[in-house]
Amino acid sequence: MRTVSGLGLAVLVATTACQTTESPQRMQSRMDSESAALRQALTGIARRYERWVSAGQADSIAAIFMEQGRQMPPNEQAAVGRAAIRDRQARLASWGTWQIHLTSEAALANGPLGIDRGSYKLSLKPGPKAPPGVGALTDDGKYLAHWHQVGGQWLIADLAWNTNRPLPRPATPAKRSPTSRRRR
Repeated sequence: MRTVSGLGLAVLVATTACQTTESPQRMQSRMDSESAALRQALTGIARRYERWVSAGQADSIAAIFMEQGRQMPPNEQAAVGRAAIRDRQARLASWGTWQIHLTSEAALANGPLGIDRGSYKLSLKPGPKAPPGVGALTDDGKYLAHWHQVGGQWLIADLAWNTNRPLPRPATPAKRSPTSRRRR
């Protein structure tokens, strides 16, 4: 992968600032090798994550985050730290049966830092404990994950995602009847 995204470029600059003796060709070769290893690791992690979501295994999901990792879902506050991530995942799992499929589209590694950009497909079959008004749903969207390699294991530092679905149209205000207007 020769094209580096803006975020990938920031990771590259930050982690190579002190590596002035490494030639650009050597650095690119090393990063290509590290990125290939990251892509391979992410494939296995993604399949396990899909199984954990389906089984409602909040502990397993939280364990692939760094101790102070962040889940940054759309339309709600970030879950910061494994305990908060576990609690959020357990709450969602109580709503019913979730299915998710992840597709990594690009991964870049430089030493112990990695970036993964991809897409997801998600569905929920609500159960008896789903909040009122929550029905079956499907969604598709994209994600961006920031990874750290700690003790030879890739862990998520930050995970953000959002839907490809358009926002619902705002409700149109009800027309006022002529009799409901007040006289001045």
